[in-house]
Amino acid sequence: MPNHISFIMDGNNRWSKLNNYNQHDAYKKGGNKLITLANYIFDNYKTNFVSAFALSNNNLKRSKKIIDTLKSVLLVFLKDTLNKNYNFQIIFIGDLNFFNEETRKLLNEIQLQNINKKKKLIIFLNYSGRKDIETAYTNKTKQKNNYLKSLSTYNIPDPDMLIRSGGYQRISDFMLYQIAFTELFFSNKLWPDLSKRDINNFINKYKSTKRKFGI
Repeated sequence: MPNHISFIMDGNNRWSKLNNYNQHDAYKKGGNKLITLANYIFDNYKTNFVSAFALSNNNLKRSKKIIDTLKSVLLVFLKDTLNKNYNFQIIFIGDLNFFNEETRKLLNEIQLQNINKKKKLIIFLNYSGRKDIETAYTNKTKQKNNYLKSLSTYNIPDPDMLIRSGGYQRISDFMLYQIAFTELFFSNKLWPDLSKRDINNFINKYKSTKRKFGI
């Protein structure tokens, strides 16, 4: 059974166009889908970590309109999430200094909620796998273990499986060091359309895979 299931949440913008939704509502639907799927996985599988690539550092190259929409949706998501008694803790990873003071305050407050819960939902915001490695290298010492401690994902187990929605079969700068032996799964469905049945199917495929770790 996978201990850590990771997602690349791709396709919200395309979903908005196909379904005549405005971008704000489509991205909000995407955020709600993450909570729904995380709850489902934690309730039905012996999985302790779910992570999601919600905003790439490279996404900041998009138009100001889309970036402003993403910031607005995130703020709404955080306000909705504040004081929710989930059966998991939410952790945020990435360069959070990009966000305004109100957003950063909410990010910090939410991370302190449910802090004693064993299960963790990790949301990557303004994150770059390359930059994570470069930063760790800059902070390196002569001891390998100290180098690894500089990675933003230190103390989080590497993903056992990674599911990407949206039809593209690429990693897009997500956890480049950590997915060396992760089982990769791709769906043509856009992120808001990904279902619990899809998750079941991917996990069943994972369970039938013999993981060799290069041996």
